[in-house]
Amino acid sequence: MIPGRLPGIEPDSVSISLREQHLQQVLQRREPLPFVEVMADNYLALRGPHYQLLQQVAQRYPVVLHCVGLSPGSGGADDDYLRRLGRMASELGAIAVSDHLSVSQLPGGRVHDLLPIRYRPEMLPPLVAAIHRIQDVTGLPFIIENISRYLAYADDCLDEGELLDELHRRTGAGMLLDINNLYVTAHNLGQSPMALLRRFPLGAVAYCHLAGYQQRRHLLVDTHGSRVSEPVWQLYAQVLAAMGPRPTIIEWDNDIPPLEVLLEEARRAETLMQQQEAI
Repeated sequence: MIPGRLPGIEPDSVSISLREQHLQQVLQRREPLPFVEVMADNYLALRGPHYQLLQQVAQRYPVVLHCVGLSPGSGGADDDYLRRLGRMASELGAIAVSDHLSVSQLPGGRVHDLLPIRYRPEMLPPLVAAIHRIQDVTGLPFIIENISRYLAYADDCLDEGELLDELHRRTGAGMLLDINNLYVTAHNLGQSPMALLRRFPLGAVAYCHLAGYQQRRHLLVDTHGSRVSEPVWQLYAQVLAAMGPRPTIIEWDNDIPPLEVLLEEARRAETLMQQQEAI
């Protein structure tokens, strides 16, 4: 297996990030999904009816655990979080775990956001240590996602892609390339998304996210609360042309629609991938 890739998942696989309100429906309909992504933070109690449904889902589909609380940018999550995540990975037979290149835990506690890190060489040792710890506790491939950014620090001296490439080289971690986040960041920082992508380790991309954004005055905000926008679909096609097919997840976190809407978006991604492969 290529380091950082999703084990057992075909490169042209397309699926959804499965939320609690759709668990029962997916099970009843026996949806032919190649794998599913689930938000691990929603199940850290490791009990209750939704967790029981998730265990049934895991018997039918390969599961990727997606997190927002591992906080590799601040040295990693606390021991209790990691212990619970490791147990969940074991009970669900998960194939990988992913989180963001960001900070979500500070000395005073967790923050309900994904705060940007500084892109500087001194960030590498704590990031590498945090990733190794995640890999050791979960026993799974770790995949790190580019976040949506709304600012750049004045003392940044590394390109985002350079940092991700170095993390892959030192830890074997794969990359979760969020196409929507890439587009939002490029717009907000006044850059070209393809120029940003030029330094990304495309060979390390394990899978992709597609999601929706909202425009608020001059900023684009990564809300994950709507259909994928047309510019993001266009960027997705360009990215596929540059790196080839990768497993792709439709992500929808707010104002979650009926399951069929998510499946429609997944079918569109699948069609677009097939068109790119035919070129």
